[in-house]
Amino acid sequence: MLKKTIYISFILTLTLGCGSSKFNVNHGVVLEPLSEEVEREMKILDLEKSTGVIFPKEYEADFNKSRLSNRFTPTENEIREAEIEINKQYLDSDKRFAYNQNFVRFKDDPEWTLEERQKDFQNLMKWNKKEAKKSIKFDRQYLGFIENGQKILVIQFIDFSQDPYGLKDQLTKSWIGGWHGWFETNVRLKEYNMEKRKLNSFGWPQL
Repeated sequence: MLKKTIYISFILTLTLGCGSSKFNVNHGVVLEPLSEEVEREMKILDLEKSTGVIFPKEYEADFNKSRLSNRFTPTENEIREAEIEINKQYLDSDKRFAYNQNFVRFKDDPEWTLEERQKDFQNLMKWNKKEAKKSIKFDRQYLGFIENGQKILVIQFIDFSQDPYGLKDQLTKSWIGGWHGWFETNVRLKEYNMEKRKLNSFGWPQL
């Protein structure tokens, strides 16, 4: 239960400030309508087994605004080069995040025994391995920003294999945000440091 609370809290911190967006309580998704300028500058890529959408620097992200304040527009070549490492590192990024949450960040919690931590970690990794095998088919949305002089990609992976609300149509029309329901199950947010060539869960570049 604690682990699930941790992950839900993490997702919530990514989606604060969405009060003015279109929110559907049934599937937990926040849709951000795009300006005409953003639509003109947006680029759509055919990836190996999915679709990628590059959002230009003119798009104002409605999450982590301070960290994402210095934006750039990734090129198609930058995305395609990064995708090679992203696909390789998807599972490892999940493993580092899960290990940190189970054994480092809350290591002093007396109510979470080592045996429980190990069991939770093993169960989570079973799920992560299954997800990683499918991740090459997940559609992507990309943002670019600069931090400490380094280019960072924000990659939102979206699994539309089950799309009961018809949200795939929104892939090129809106940045798909949210925090529970369908969103929590089918969307993953990661970041890729283009200088270090390393993929991490979004908000955890130090792992």
